[in-house]
Amino acid sequence: MSLKDLFLNNLQSANHLRDARHAHQIYTQSNFAFAPKTKHMYHVRFEPNREVGNNADSNTFRFQKELGILVKSADLPSFRASVENKQQYNRKKNVQTRVDYQDCRIAFHDDNTGVTRALLEEYYRYYFDDANRTVGGNEAAYGPRDKYFGRVPNYGLNNDKKNPFFDYITIYQLSRRDWVAYTLVNPLLTSWDHGSVASSGSEFNENTISVAYEAVQYSSGTTSFEPPVGFADAATGYDVTPSPLGYLDNAMTSGFDGSKGLIPALIGLGTSSLLRKAFGNQNNKDKNILKQVATGVIGGLVTSVLSSNKLPVSDSQNIQTSSTSRSADTTVLSISAINSQLANPAVSNVLVPALINSGALPNVTVNTYNSSTASQKASYVSQLTTKISSGDQKLAQIASNAINGGI
Repeated sequence: MSLKDLFLNNLQSANHLRDARHAHQIYTQSNFAFAPKTKHMYHVRFEPNREVGNNADSNTFRFQKELGILVKSADLPSFRASVENKQQYNRKKNVQTRVDYQDCRIAFHDDNTGVTRALLEEYYRYYFDDANRTVGGNEAAYGPRDKYFGRVPNYGLNNDKKNPFFDYITIYQLSRRDWVAYTLVNPLLTSWDHGSVASSGSEFNENTISVAYEAVQYSSGTTSFEPPVGFADAATGYDVTPSPLGYLDNAMTSGFDGSKGLIPALIGLGTSSLLRKAFGNQNNKDKNILKQVATGVIGGLVTSVLSSNKLPVSDSQNIQTSSTSRSADTTVLSISAINSQLANPAVSNVLVPALINSGALPNVTVNTYNSSTASQKASYVSQLTTKISSGDQKLAQIASNAINGGI
């Protein structure tokens, strides 16, 4: 049979395009539950030790959130167990004797501000006194005969430091509004470099580090109520304005609101579905767009869409306006509304951990909050209420997103 005959025969069928059945059943069903994760959805958190400094005198702390955003690539942890083959009365028996953690390589963009370069500089100065010596200074560091001086300058690891530079480094993988995390325990850099320069080519430079660690801690959560610290933070340039297109994946968990967005207009309910009007269904094969092109079904469909105003409208966030005429974000609730929700124990038990996980309270983590007494928890709630009342827009936005999301 010719290709033309196959095409004409296909017009008599209700199905015109089939997917690879096995691929659909494995990867796309159940809201892409078993689809592979993409590599570009990640977030990295660097937590320096307090001995390094603070926001006023340490660039590592001052640009702590930006460091995670500037990570170009990162290796996830890898393990290697040593296994020895023993003889057990002539039976071969494999025995594990140790586990080794392979170094993780992390590459940063060498940004114009020099944030990632400052991280490596401060790490070098923290551990190795070589960087803190000045040639020709009072102590005559690096003098050709300084070993004969009455007072020899400090070099290398002779720096009086007791605590590590990093408390931990956490690498997050993101997928379908969930995250899994790998926390590197007691990390130390085994190597770091500043890339290279060349007069040819137009490649971007990068700073890289190799991280050794003593163990790995696994954790997981959702971005709705326990977002990774620093992730989707407006302070680092994240666009936190909700999309006008609606959320299709909500249909898998909490039912589908057919009144919002472009996708509901296409899928619709009952006979109002634009796709149903276009393609019909198995019970009514006459309503087939391929068989009725000549009769103007497409034209009627377009007219129906235009007359019912189902097309998406312009996104207001893309309209150029002056700073004086730009209205306030209506998704942010009033301070009184947020504080009243914080005062509600049923809501605060979920809302407070989300605010704490954004770094709102220094040295306070979600685990610290969960293990606190009732009076301590009340104190944390009071501190958050004070911050929101004083005009902290970041906390107000996070709280509003969580409350509007239906906690």
